[in-house]
Amino acid sequence: MTDHATWIPVDIDVERASPARVYDYLLGGSWNFDIDRMMAQAAIDRMPWVRELARHNRQFLTRAVRFCADAGVRQFLDLGSGMPTAKSVHEIARETDPGARVVYVEQEPVAVAHGGLILSGVDGVEMIGADMRDVDVVLNHPTTTALLDFDEPIAVLMASSLHYVLDAAQAVQTVERYMEAVVPGSYFVLSHISDSGADGADEVNRLVELSKTTSSAGVARSREWIEELLNGLEVAEPGVVYTSQWRPDTRLQLVRELPAHSSLLAAVARKP
Repeated sequence: MTDHATWIPVDIDVERASPARVYDYLLGGSWNFDIDRMMAQAAIDRMPWVRELARHNRQFLTRAVRFCADAGVRQFLDLGSGMPTAKSVHEIARETDPGARVVYVEQEPVAVAHGGLILSGVDGVEMIGADMRDVDVVLNHPTTTALLDFDEPIAVLMASSLHYVLDAAQAVQTVERYMEAVVPGSYFVLSHISDSGADGADEVNRLVELSKTTSSAGVARSREWIEELLNGLEVAEPGVVYTSQWRPDTRLQLVRELPAHSSLLAAVARKP
């Protein structure tokens, strides 16, 4: 990271790992510090398939964005987006429509600085530094109001981010407020760590405990809680499933990948 020291925000705490930077490392990125790589290795020690968890989540997001774009959505609000990485949401969406617009929302300073760097000059795509829980701040941000037309459908993305909202009531309220702000025909894309699986639950819980030493602790929730979160929305087939099982690109993947090793439940739902 020394080559990037000139633009890293001066108030960055390089002694404490960040989930966004750990995730970047697990996906093979380079925008992370020694402390993040140490945390990633500790996570691997507790859940040996954590790299697969990250990879499956990214692949799910790719398929979900394409699904929304194929359904006619041309606007995306990516909440808790983390580091922009190939392929990013705007790159996936623009395979369907080059005019698709994306607002990335992230509170981790390195991710925001990196995002601003690589997105500069990309029309219709910007990143804002904000906490996704601050719904009014996000929705009323000048970037959001300039890029997104709330009279047209929007895909609200919470891929592996809602589990960092520790208070369950606040998590539900956060989802409700974003979905209230968008028109019918909009979509909600969710992946959330779960401890519901008979296999792998112990490893998930150890990973959650480890997250408490980072800048953002996470929480695992049950399948029932996640399903209730989608009440009132039209859940797309195949429903709430592990990320590797959500409309996989090949039938072989369903056989090859053990769903418990993904440990993230996923769903895409439409606002009627």
